[in-house]
Amino acid sequence: ARALSLLFSLGTLVLSAFAARGGTAPDGERPAEERAPWRETVATFLPPMLIAASPPFSVWSMSGSEIPLFTFLLLAGCMLLRKGQRPGSAFIVFGLLGLVRPEGTLYFAIALAYSILRGPRRAAVALAGAGIAVVFYAPYLLWKWRYFHAILPNTFYAKTGPLGLMLSNGARYLMGFFSSCGYLVVVGILLRGAAGRQRERDIPALLLAAVCALVVLVLGGDWMPHYRLLLPALPLVMVFVSREVAALAARDVRARLLAAALVLLAMAPAAVNYDAFKTEQVTVRAFALLGQRLQDILPEGTSIGCGSTGAIGYYTDTRIVDILGLTEPQIARHGQVVSRQPGHLKADGAYVFERKPDLLLLGNVQIHRGEWDRARMPIKVQEQPIIEQSEFDGYYDFVNIPIGGGFYLSCFKLKSYFLPVEPSSARDDAPGVTR
Repeated sequence: ARALSLLFSLGTLVLSAFAARGGTAPDGERPAEERAPWRETVATFLPPMLIAASPPFSVWSMSGSEIPLFTFLLLAGCMLLRKGQRPGSAFIVFGLLGLVRPEGTLYFAIALAYSILRGPRRAAVALAGAGIAVVFYAPYLLWKWRYFHAILPNTFYAKTGPLGLMLSNGARYLMGFFSSCGYLVVVGILLRGAAGRQRERDIPALLLAAVCALVVLVLGGDWMPHYRLLLPALPLVMVFVSREVAALAARDVRARLLAAALVLLAMAPAAVNYDAFKTEQVTVRAFALLGQRLQDILPEGTSIGCGSTGAIGYYTDTRIVDILGLTEPQIARHGQVVSRQPGHLKADGAYVFERKPDLLLLGNVQIHRGEWDRARMPIKVQEQPIIEQSEFDGYYDFVNIPIGGGFYLSCFKLKSYFLPVEPSSARDDAPGVTR
């Protein structure tokens, strides 16, 4: 997955160079001013330099997530939409977007509407778009309904709440992005205004970037550092800005200095939230090591309740009760909103308690040196409804599980669950944990 992330990230850099130069049109089809040497140089190299220098791209380019693929497809679709010669090709690319992330279907609808309004053969374009939509989405949606009994993923319900809360979180997320990267849109618009140009081919990039921002605003942003949900809009912004800088670079030395300054500005926010990013890396690694250790020491059939379910659930191969509801439809759809933290909104203490997981890893999973008493155990707001159940203390004990190297896992154990005592000779054998 990480190799594919890197592949599509590199593909985005290559596409951005062609996009700012006007696509792949032959030299004879481009105006003479667009073929000036300095403009060629700036237009070719500035976009990938700006994108590669930006923290969102460098952080998420090898994440193993779907974001690099989505970013690559959105830029490719924008280039095809701008050329307007083969709308069917653009529809195929935008159709793939809807298979990568649910909001991709919105981009498909925008591309279809834009192509219909722009082109002379509106009926044929509409028919082509409808045909591709049916071929791409009908089988997929039918399978999703049959398998999940839902069209939207469970995480959509888990991560959404009241509209006011979503808009507030989304606006804060957008403002953070704008202060670090998004201001470049204003730079591009000012440069275009100074040159007195109004170009229709800029519309698709600006339109799709605006749609990306609108989606993030309505869906409430994200808690992870460096704006992964807005990364798909970043190449569109950088290409737009680069083209305006390139238009001035052919005749104004100050624009060449501006191009260099923009690259430095794109790097500037790299230190913002860097500690949070490194903390997240270390935490996930610790959870993976803990999962591997628990797989070795816990009996088969053990169930675990926790909020950080990814690495622990993957490595332990146990039944997981997800306290945050990302994999629990009951909590996602019917849980109470108890937090403002994006992606961590809902809780249902009664449901988790009713499931009676053998171990409850609360406090966002507590791993530490030495043993703790219960008073030191932090409880997150999403976990509070669980321990507030009237019968909680009658069913659960607070325990410290030795995981090797003097490290312990503090958690709550179901009283009826047998927790095997780890042999002292094996306590230092946890791979990596002792370090």
